[in-house]
Amino acid sequence: MSLHDAPMPMAFALIVLAIGSVVAGWVGLGGRFERFLEPSFAPPNESGGISAELVSISGANLEAVLMAVSSLIALAGIAIAAYLFLKNRAAADRLARRFAGLHRVLTNKYYVDEIYDATIVQPIRIVSEEGLWKGIDAGVIDRSVNGVGDSVRGSSAVLRLLQTGSVRTYAASLFFGVVLILGYYLWR
Repeated sequence: MSLHDAPMPMAFALIVLAIGSVVAGWVGLGGRFERFLEPSFAPPNESGGISAELVSISGANLEAVLMAVSSLIALAGIAIAAYLFLKNRAAADRLARRFAGLHRVLTNKYYVDEIYDATIVQPIRIVSEEGLWKGIDAGVIDRSVNGVGDSVRGSSAVLRLLQTGSVRTYAASLFFGVVLILGYYLWR
């Protein structure tokens, strides 16, 4: 599988969502979310491990510092990627060869799809096919339904032989039945 750019409509939607996320983060929209995360940024108790410099920054300033740092890191990543892939493709190829293992891991998206397939998808498929479909559906339910159908078909074949539609046959059957019953009571 090779990497390719997203189609233009999808790329446009992603750009709009990214810009909206950045603007919403910087403007401070979503006060509920901010209050939800507030305990995460509260100074720790005596046993905490946050440095004194970080604790001395107030909550609002800490948020601004963290947003600025993360934005700078994102912009630096965009700038490096644009330089390597748009201006100096040879450098990107050299880096890919030099760090082949890391390049392979990143190209394969940390093998998340393969791990997910092996640990989630395949076990569910095996249980579904072998256990539920072949075992319960085909093995139990279908065999039960087919068994009932076969027994009805077999008994109806026997009854079909007895029901000829001839009044003479029915009268003879009635006569032989009466003789058998009377014989049973007489010789008992």
